[in-house]
Amino acid sequence: MSGNGFFEQAFRTLTGHMSTLPWQERLYERLVRGDLPKTCDLPTGLGKTSVVTIWLIALAHAPEKLPRRLVYVVNRRTVVDQTTDEVLKLRTRLKEADLYDRLAELCATPPQDGEPPLAVSTLRGELADNEEWKADPSRPAIIVGTIDMIGSKLLFSGYGDGRYHRAHHAGLIGQDVLIVHDEAHLTPAFSEILRAVADAQCQAGEPRPVRVMELSATQRNGHDGDALRLAAEDEQDEIVAE
Repeated sequence: MSGNGFFEQAFRTLTGHMSTLPWQERLYERLVRGDLPKTCDLPTGLGKTSVVTIWLIALAHAPEKLPRRLVYVVNRRTVVDQTTDEVLKLRTRLKEADLYDRLAELCATPPQDGEPPLAVSTLRGELADNEEWKADPSRPAIIVGTIDMIGSKLLFSGYGDGRYHRAHHAGLIGQDVLIVHDEAHLTPAFSEILRAVADAQCQAGEPRPVRVMELSATQRNGHDGDALRLAAEDEQDEIVAE
């Protein structure tokens, strides 16, 4: 099956949507090449959170091109919980979408007794961490959290973390990771921190530096020359036109 055919079939199975949007197909094509846009500048209502699903399918198809973990950050607890619920639904459909075995091959410890090869964890206040994301660093993982929880761990200052755990968690959050910063226009200071960390790692020659992707319908910054935006083909799509 061709790359796009694999994507379309897996996306439909995971999400229940009958078709993909042109921008989603373009993002998938970029991800499997290892070309991660720094910004997805898309109007509200076009499913920007599907970036998580697209990354998961791309990781299964081209694991050597992408970070092993995705951290989805948004500064609203309700959105954190909604995103977690959607990701958990995706995880129940991995076998149907022909992704289970592909992801299981990436784990250092093979999944046992039906255990999913994808870790899903939520990091926000007033909710206990299930710790799935730190059991096996090779296991693909989706971590959904608020800015304070993710940012503090990234900067070796995780709330409630002891001396050892701070370094451990900073390593998992800040290495071999794609950080997706949703509603980035509302929290520009956090964007600056993420870019500073990514730039410092690149200058130091880190082999698996953190990658950052901002999601926004109102981009203000001038660093988005490679941003993913709507194109002419999107305007012909019925859903986008509505």
